[in-house]
Amino acid sequence: MSDEIVEPQNQGNSAGDSVAEADGDSDKLVPVSESIKYRRRAQQAEGRFQQAQQQLGQLQQQIEQRLDQLATAEAQRDELQHQLDTQCLRHCAEKALLSVGADVETAMALLEKRLPLSEQNQEQLEQAVGRLLEEKPFLLSPAASLPGKTASARAARPATGLTRAASAARGSGSRRDLAEYLRLRRGVSTSR
Repeated sequence: MSDEIVEPQNQGNSAGDSVAEADGDSDKLVPVSESIKYRRRAQQAEGRFQQAQQQLGQLQQQIEQRLDQLATAEAQRDELQHQLDTQCLRHCAEKALLSVGADVETAMALLEKRLPLSEQNQEQLEQAVGRLLEEKPFLLSPAASLPGKTASARAARPATGLTRAASAARGSGSRRDLAEYLRLRRGVSTSR
C-alpha cells in the first residue's frame, strides 16, 4: 500500500470508496504528503503567531514605559513653567517697585508675606503693589532710612599759584623757580 490516500472517485465500488465510507470521513481524502505540508505550515503559522504575540507584549511594555516617562516629563515641565511664571511675576513686582523709588527688598518681603506670587497674575500683582505702597508710605523714601555718607578722600584742590610754583621748582630744579616759590610762600604766610 502506498503512502498516499487517493480521493475516491464516483466510478463504482473500488477499495478507496470502501475505505472512505467505512471511516465516515468526508467525501474527499487528502494525500498524506499534502497533510504533512499543511501540518508544517500550521505549526509555522502558530510559531509566527506566538512570536508576534511576544513582540506585541514587548511593545506594550515599551509603550507603558514611554507613557510613564512622558508623564514624568510633563510633570517636570509643569513645575518649571510654574517656577518661570513665579519668577516673571517677581521680576515685574521688583520693576514696579523700582520705578516708584521704593525699597525693593523690604517691599518684596512684605508683598510675598501678604500673598504668594505663584497665585497671582499681572493685574492682581500691580494692585497689590499699589495697596502696599499706600499702606506703607515709608517704603517710598529709601534715602531717609539709609545712614549718612562717611568721610571720603578729599577732593583735589584747584592748583593755586603756590602749588604751581612748587611743582615748577621741583620739576625744573632751577634757582629762579625755587626763589619764586619761596617768595610766594613768604607772602602767603605773612598774609595769615
